[in-house]
Amino acid sequence: MLGRWLSLLVALFVATGAVVAQGVDSVWVEVYHVWDTLGSNGKPLVTYRIWVDMAPGYLMQVVYGDNAHDLEISTTTEFYNVPDGSVKYADQLGAKDVLTYPLALDSWFTIGAVSKKYMAVPLHLDKNGSLLKCPPFPKPAGRTEKKRSLCRRDGLLAADSVKAVVNWRFEPGYLGEIRGSVIHTMDGAWAVLGGTPGVTEQNQILIAQITTSGELSYKLNIQVATTDRVAIKYVYARPSENEVVLPGLLYGKYRN
Repeated sequence: MLGRWLSLLVALFVATGAVVAQGVDSVWVEVYHVWDTLGSNGKPLVTYRIWVDMAPGYLMQVVYGDNAHDLEISTTTEFYNVPDGSVKYADQLGAKDVLTYPLALDSWFTIGAVSKKYMAVPLHLDKNGSLLKCPPFPKPAGRTEKKRSLCRRDGLLAADSVKAVVNWRFEPGYLGEIRGSVIHTMDGAWAVLGGTPGVTEQNQILIAQITTSGELSYKLNIQVATTDRVAIKYVYARPSENEVVLPGLLYGKYRN
């Protein structure tokens, strides 16, 4: 059962303790890029990034699903996976690969990293310009404002190293080479040992990048560590003792 191994996971990350603060301000979705390419439904492919906005000093540790709070990410069409070189976790992507089209727009999970040598930054906080070349990266489809173009801001920040994602009984089978529309688990997680903060003072950290022409939806649960390294679990509903409900963990059809 997930409850047993998740308890072990908590012990590996931090000392357990009572919930002492609201350390996550929100979970939010960024439209990273709108493609010129159309999906099977005749609508443009859109690359979304899912962010966790934490209080200063907090660390992101785990995204999980368990028997009481399943995890599901879905789309009304299918997840887009780059035909050559697609990865399931972003830290597996080569440093140069994340600068190439369309690998930079692949679908994957993460905790902070976008490749072996880059961390993610929200576009509106990216002050370092862009390393992506135009062409092939076009301005956002159907838009006129240049400030949203990935040729102006790419949401990438170089890093000496990134923490590898640990896969706990979780296989995101439809991220990679297989087409699919639903990723679900009641007994799995992705995590980084010890946790990791965001790379700016706003402490926002990326947990997934999803490209699809359909409507994105998710229900998630996360674990973060406080400044005192106490674990807090945030769930989308039905909290038990020492769990906190966070409405932003529901998105799309699951919020209705």
